Amino acid sequence: MHKDNYFQRFKNDKEYQRHYKEASEMLEIAIQVAGARKKKKITQVELANRIGMPQSQIARLESGNHNVTLETLNKVASALDLKVTVA
Repeated sequence: MHKDNYFQRFKNDKEYQRHYKEASEMLEIAIQVAGARKKKKITQVELANRIGMPQSQIARLESGNHNVTLETLNKVASALDLKVTVA
């Protein structure tokens, strides 16, 4: 199968589209959290200490490969003097 045909098949697959959208949203959250943390010039350890969680959880959140709860996201945002906005 030619690669263009292969990708076209996925492009029309609703399940694939749903997973792609979810993965894109998780990655966007990760990018925003890491960017905000770096802008404030604090480490993952410092951020983790501010919200009472292990540094490894911050690393997982910033990797974009793990789901994050709204509660955790609100804690992170608060520690960075930000607010969570859902659009």
